[in-house]
Amino acid sequence: MNFWPKLAIISFISFFVLTEIYSSERSEKERELGVFLEDLKDIGKYKKINYSPNGLFPKNINNFYAKSQKSKEGISKIFVKQKHLLNKYPGQMMLGMAYFEFFYMQQLKESKYTLENFEDKYPSLSVKTNIQKIYNLNQARKTMREALGLQIEDDPKKALDYYYTMHLLFSQSENSRVKLSKLEKEKLKINENISKNITNVRKTLEKYQEQRLSKNGFKKEFRKNYNKLDNSLKKGEKYKEYELISSLINELPAFNEKNISASISGFKLANFVVKDLKKNHLPKKFEQDLSKADFSEFDQNQLKILGEITKFIKLNKNKKSNEIQIDILNLEDNGLPVNKLLEVYRKDLDVGLESLNMQLASVEIMNKWVLSDWANAWKSPIPTKVKDAAGIEVNLSDDQIEEVKAQLAIQNFRELLDLEDFKDVISNESLDGIQETISQASESFSFSFTLDDFAQALGDLRGLDINNYSDLTDLANAQYGANWSVEEYASAYQGNLDVIEQLAAGTLSDFDAGQLAAAAQSSLQEVADTIAAASAAGVTVDLDATMQGMGFDDFASAVAAYNQQYGTNYTVEQAREALGQ
Repeated sequence: MNFWPKLAIISFISFFVLTEIYSSERSEKERELGVFLEDLKDIGKYKKINYSPNGLFPKNINNFYAKSQKSKEGISKIFVKQKHLLNKYPGQMMLGMAYFEFFYMQQLKESKYTLENFEDKYPSLSVKTNIQKIYNLNQARKTMREALGLQIEDDPKKALDYYYTMHLLFSQSENSRVKLSKLEKEKLKINENISKNITNVRKTLEKYQEQRLSKNGFKKEFRKNYNKLDNSLKKGEKYKEYELISSLINELPAFNEKNISASISGFKLANFVVKDLKKNHLPKKFEQDLSKADFSEFDQNQLKILGEITKFIKLNKNKKSNEIQIDILNLEDNGLPVNKLLEVYRKDLDVGLESLNMQLASVEIMNKWVLSDWANAWKSPIPTKVKDAAGIEVNLSDDQIEEVKAQLAIQNFRELLDLEDFKDVISNESLDGIQETISQASESFSFSFTLDDFAQALGDLRGLDINNYSDLTDLANAQYGANWSVEEYASAYQGNLDVIEQLAAGTLSDFDAGQLAAAAQSSLQEVADTIAAASAAGVTVDLDATMQGMGFDDFASAVAAYNQQYGTNYTVEQAREALGQ
């Protein structure tokens, strides 16, 4: 059966602040609108894109409008109809992200009236549906850009060059399908559903924290998304790792009223663990190998772009680690002993959580830490073999390893103290106390093997020019002992494939196929066709969210409108079945 709209992209926020973003209280009308005047700065204004990388479009497509229409077709194909193939063909996702730049700019052009009325009549609800669509599309654009270290303010030319260069790189990967057992397939499905539903709940909380939802709207949306999450957790509770996640999540709704930042931190931590489980304990459906990539066709600018992206991805791993450490501190300070849960994962389930550099405790506990506690707080592995002054390779002693880990933890914690998110989590009084604790610890601990010694010995061992710890440009070098340049090793880019995994299975999965369809098409029938095609390819569509993006209250309201428009008499369940959902 045919049934309805095409491409709107669900907004997702890859980052949140732990306090109210706006100091002033929003009116009920502003909350219902969900988009504010200051959002116009990020949304931007229409400006024709006169540039495209050579090869992005066929030569006969040579003007902006034609490119925008080709892009519209491209993102519909890549992000909706063939979304299930994103992990198999990683270059296609980057191609789709390049297309999105043209698609978005055309949407701004077509929405000129909406944007002007929004600004002139703010906070009128007359343009609610259309302005929310533009806002959500911009959130999608923001997340795509930030995945590669780009800013929303960057010129589209820079974004296009980044996306297309990564497309050229990833298109060279050698792909192979992994044969999965029935159990592995089941666990993958459970993991993906839980991760998606955790993200949807977290986004609802963030919107409410940012005052983009009314209280009643929040309760309705939270209840709907939490029930979906609860159902997906019940399917996974026969496995201990998901039973533990369920026990954490069950505690979080109680914080919605008294401390919403703690609730958000809890869902962020839950998703961190679920994604770690997938990355390190579940097989991928497809494997990609970039070790044989040929760089002879890349020009100097493209090689520079690859180097910049690789450096960003390394640094971003530490940024993500720092963010989750703050979430752990927030939960511990609010009485949730999440460190105990994480230790169960490590000790009983052999889940390393190695992307978490260190693990904080509550402020009260950290104020009592001695050297061994700081060492135990460092969770990321370090090289334990170095070269001594004579150039002989030696193993670090247990005491030296403890000293290095303690120093790495203290160094990392000093970085956290400078982050605004950290200052938002704890009170000024506690912050002063813990800064004093760090100073006292640094003065009282006597290290026979300093971090500079470690850095220099590590450099000698790995053949790197490192004189002291400051020469280690980021903690990733301490962990991996490498700092490849684009000219040296193609294998250095293998880690960049994590971007695809993150976007396809994490942040970009928030682009609900149905909402994407709603943004790119105009009629109920066209969206129905796209949803049916996505369903046939195994892509799940959030029908309620899709129809809300079109201006309907929910899926049931859209079914009623469809029946009236086309003279049919589908029930809600019949419509779901007809769409393959």
